[in-house]
Amino acid sequence: MMAEAGPVAPGLEEFLEKSHSLEGKRLTDSIPKEYFEPQVGRGLLGFLLSAGVYAGSVAGILLVPQWPLWILLWITAGLGGWGLHCIAHDCGHGSFSRSRRFNVLIGGIALLPLLYPFHSWRHVHNMHHAHTNNIELDTDWRPLPPHLYDKLSPVGKIVYAGTRTWAFWGGTIRYWLLSGFRPGFFPKASMRREVRFSIAFTLVAGTAYLSALVLLGGPWALLTAFLAPWLATHLWFSATTLMHHSANDLPFLDSRHWTRNAGKLLMTTDYTYPRPLRVLTHNISIHSPHHVAPAIPFYRLPQAQEALKQAHPGLVRERRFTPGAFWRILRDLHLHDAEQGGFYQDFQRKPIPPGQDS
Repeated sequence: MMAEAGPVAPGLEEFLEKSHSLEGKRLTDSIPKEYFEPQVGRGLLGFLLSAGVYAGSVAGILLVPQWPLWILLWITAGLGGWGLHCIAHDCGHGSFSRSRRFNVLIGGIALLPLLYPFHSWRHVHNMHHAHTNNIELDTDWRPLPPHLYDKLSPVGKIVYAGTRTWAFWGGTIRYWLLSGFRPGFFPKASMRREVRFSIAFTLVAGTAYLSALVLLGGPWALLTAFLAPWLATHLWFSATTLMHHSANDLPFLDSRHWTRNAGKLLMTTDYTYPRPLRVLTHNISIHSPHHVAPAIPFYRLPQAQEALKQAHPGLVRERRFTPGAFWRILRDLHLHDAEQGGFYQDFQRKPIPPGQDS
């Protein structure tokens, strides 16, 4: 099989051995079926927790006159908004409840702090799940090869380089701009109908929410109580999703080497968060079991992770979250290096060798 795919670049052979070990396996069989059962009450508690953090932070911004305190409140509002997104994430995968209509309702409300139409996000996110770290088809944080980066316009280069480094928080804003309000972005008529419905809901509910902010806090509230929390939510959104699937030893593979099972289990890093942060982000850092089985509710992900670790020893990637790990991603992982097995180059075109320090 490897001979047909051509010579294997240094650093890729170990990854492909792991990938081949998963061929023909049904990964979801490793997870007990009871972990797939949603408990709507637990999901609603998570929704109310994040809604309370977000609403309480916004109320504090409107009520507290000391602007230095707004910085802390912006951060907590962003954390609440990101937590709400994590609840919408379960709604999008049908793991919040067995009722599709209820999932759409809760998901649509939960994404209002981002003004992201629920079905727009859901369909783009499903594309990512179907092609995780496939360099040809993934929609999330796919690095450009150097020759395509060189062909970008000057503005395109600034945007791309910014979102891979200092302006990483703009990565998910870019996805929102590309897909959020563009039904034509989606290939199927059924998708476009759902997206139009979500756009209408977001416009109506969003207008009502923003109008209420103006009535309560004046026009400046649009900046202080909405735009700043919106940007902070995108900061959490971008940082988390970038770290899930970017590491110097995690390649983006072409279709010769990419496999569905590898995309589900081997292409994701689970980060160990401090317990309060894990609670507030609804176990989003325990991400491998979610990619293996998206129908698992967030409160069952720790148990599902343990089941996968027992069934597939050494194949679940776990790392302790540190600021240094995030810094190394921003410093080094910029361009796709097809000649070195699908790993990375930095912007100076220096290959980044696969290692264990990401």
